[in-house]
Amino acid sequence: MNVESKAVTLKNNIVTSLKSAVNDAASAMPDLSGKKLVMGFWHNWPSEGSTGYQRGHFREMALTDIPEDYNVVAVAFMKGSGIPTFKPYNVSDEEFRHQIGVLNSQGRAVLISLGGADAHISLSPGQEEAFSCEIIRLVETYGFDGLDIDLEQAAITENANQTVIPSALKLVKDHYRKEGKNFIITMAPEFPYLRTGGHYEAYIKNLDGYYDFIAPQYYNQGGDGVWVDEINAWITQNNDAQKELFLYYLTDSIVNGTRGYFRIPHDKFAIGLPSNIDAAATGYVVDPNATLNALKRLEDEGQGIRGLMTWSINWDDGSDKNGNPYNWEFIKRYGHISSGENPPPADKPSVPGSLTASALTETSAALQWSASSGSNQITHYSVYRDGKVVAPTVNGLTWTDTALFAGTEYQYQVSATDSAGNTSALSAVLKVKTTGGSGGGNGDVEEWQNNKAYSVNDKVTYKGKTYICLQAHTSNPGWTPDAAFTLWRAV
Repeated sequence: MNVESKAVTLKNNIVTSLKSAVNDAASAMPDLSGKKLVMGFWHNWPSEGSTGYQRGHFREMALTDIPEDYNVVAVAFMKGSGIPTFKPYNVSDEEFRHQIGVLNSQGRAVLISLGGADAHISLSPGQEEAFSCEIIRLVETYGFDGLDIDLEQAAITENANQTVIPSALKLVKDHYRKEGKNFIITMAPEFPYLRTGGHYEAYIKNLDGYYDFIAPQYYNQGGDGVWVDEINAWITQNNDAQKELFLYYLTDSIVNGTRGYFRIPHDKFAIGLPSNIDAAATGYVVDPNATLNALKRLEDEGQGIRGLMTWSINWDDGSDKNGNPYNWEFIKRYGHISSGENPPPADKPSVPGSLTASALTETSAALQWSASSGSNQITHYSVYRDGKVVAPTVNGLTWTDTALFAGTEYQYQVSATDSAGNTSALSAVLKVKTTGGSGGGNGDVEEWQNNKAYSVNDKVTYKGKTYICLQAHTSNPGWTPDAAFTLWRAV
């Protein structure tokens, strides 16, 4: 039976029973055609006990905490023995769908990523329909907008993966095409597998006309690289001094199908980089100008690519082994790509961090944040409520909003401005709900407060969730319940 006949069978016999009855923001599949992309992976597992290559720790976060310049988010991972599947690790199905809906309403796409370094996926001939039905079930349950193939090591060629996975994805894409939607198909192969005859060639060729873009991993490959006759040199991935040349020549090789690599069109290509030194063993770009210059050179030659990918969003907001925050370095460097803006000035202030709220009442909230820094003196901060400036000139690191309604949720952000008039990007969104009102908040459970002594089994609410205290401590801006997993547990 050919793919078209299978698609008819799939729709008539199974798919209609999987169709979600919910029609919400997550039901849409954003159109990314022609747009520049910044794609990041999101971890579906806890940070505690998970350390980086330099012994740092990534940060757990909700999808709705991801900065908007990440316009493609890949949820890692769909995996498991038999037919791979997915389940959110810390929230309900309904909450996860809601979070995807928020991103969809902002024009951002959320994909489910298949595989990962430790996945043992093995699909057999004849499992095309079963696998495609599971993908559709996940789309209808959570609102995913596509699937990213991130198979590594033995899983790439295991069993019939190279034929079953592409065939199943064709069935899924054709199914949603009939609904007027574009189910996004992407891949994130390690770049050596893109050489002529490499293991990913089968996936890319079998999905020709179906995949949307490929974002190879330009990391964890050490001394591997590309030979360039023009400069008579072997340029390796881990050579920081030649990083710009590596990024340019490897990409030029792939988008043109030269120097031993098979071709992927430049308008279906993105470069994958680690967000910092904890995210990958090698491949971190020390000087962001190496990336920006390589991208500009490609653009000037008429072969501009779609954008960048990173492993990972959680590492971008993680911290090193000494607890120093990475402070969203990757998206601050490259977020302008997805918004179509020029690179930010080199002396732009850093984003204010650790935005928290305390002393919540029915009509007020006291905000605190950490200081911004930059090459010029910081003159003031600006506070935004629900996207609008409510305090344009704050000279310190605190401000109290006194014009609120009881039992109402608000979203706050802060920016910094320096003596040269440069303004930082906005901080991550802090959601705050005032006390009282018809909902009464969470009954008798108080909102978390800064600089307060908590005892074991104390309960608080924070960003709309309830937490229980695991260890006695006095709170501070760095130990919020959603970040201090040894101190608080969500209930």
